[in-house]
Amino acid sequence: MKHLWGRFQTCRVRCPGPARWGLLIAAAGAIWATPDQGSPVRGKAVFETNCADCHDPESREERVGPGLKGAKEGKLPDGRPATHDKLLDIINTGPAEMPSFKDRISEQEKEDVVAYVLTL
Repeated sequence: MKHLWGRFQTCRVRCPGPARWGLLIAAAGAIWATPDQGSPVRGKAVFETNCADCHDPESREERVGPGLKGAKEGKLPDGRPATHDKLLDIINTGPAEMPSFKDRISEQEKEDVVAYVLTL
């Protein structure tokens, strides 16, 4: 029995204390709350629901907003670069007549739409 008690004492010394557990839990929560890399498949569904009324994915022709075909070549119809960060900024700020989608769709959905647009 004395041998087992020695193991428990060792564990108390080596195991993280409450403050360390709190830090570990907070770090894990931050990692899990971060959206994963976008999925073009999920992004297509989000695009069709939220974007396709104004943006044509199969053409550069304008509807209400510009068509997005050719974004995978690295340029948007207005000549701006078609990068992950630029597309995310456009989604969040809603330039010109486009409404902001910052609070309308989740961070994961934004990542998914960006991934999809970059395949067009």
